Amino acid sequence: RQLMGFIKPDHGTLTILGRDCFKEADVIQRSLGYLPGEIAFIDSMNGMEFIRFVAKMKNMKGMGRAQELMKMFDLNASGKLKKMSKGMKQKIGIVCAFMNPLASILILDEPTSGLDPLMQNRFVELILSEKKKGKTILMSSHMFEEIERTCDRAAIIREGKLVAVEEIEKLKEGRQKNIESTFQDTGMAKAFAAEFPKAVYQDGSRTVTARVGRNLDSFIKKAGEYTITDLDV
Repeated sequence: RQLMGFIKPDHGTLTILGRDCFKEADVIQRSLGYLPGEIAFIDSMNGMEFIRFVAKMKNMKGMGRAQELMKMFDLNASGKLKKMSKGMKQKIGIVCAFMNPLASILILDEPTSGLDPLMQNRFVELILSEKKKGKTILMSSHMFEEIERTCDRAAIIREGKLVAVEEIEKLKEGRQKNIESTFQDTGMAKAFAAEFPKAVYQDGSRTVTARVGRNLDSFIKKAGEYTITDLDV
């Protein structure tokens, strides 16, 4: 919202392409695609009318790219906006954000919210194709898998503070998972837990929970020596 010139920060400055995000917002947005976390629609319009309305505001010459995106996301935009599901509205938001071929920068806030897994994969394909065109993409997400598949760098915010900015490959190295393994009997569970000092195990239980990071391969090989009936990551 600050980059879009909607709210001002308490401290510091914001610029895009060397331009002030507040004083020159109109100039910046000529080369910008934006998908907000909460999209404000005009409920009296149908989806296609809204897409054309946004295209007109962006002074777009044609609707060819919008049609391509609608086909990619299986979007029939003829229905009334107020009757559309969250997923349908999200698709319209994606079309509006990506349809301007002159946009070299994309700012996306929780872009796959409301999309089913198939459409989430289509979105990842779209991001990767836009990256190949040399576009700059800033995306917020709570889904590490999504960030891992699309981004080169990640900034992590905790309690309002920027705690890390890392290359994705480095983040993946430090990533840890809690793996809950259920064994055929309590004896196997107890024996397996003894192999991992930090594993969580209660006497009489068939389940062991271990935090696994770089040692994933050794964990899997060791688990393979036992009979596991269920596994939850």
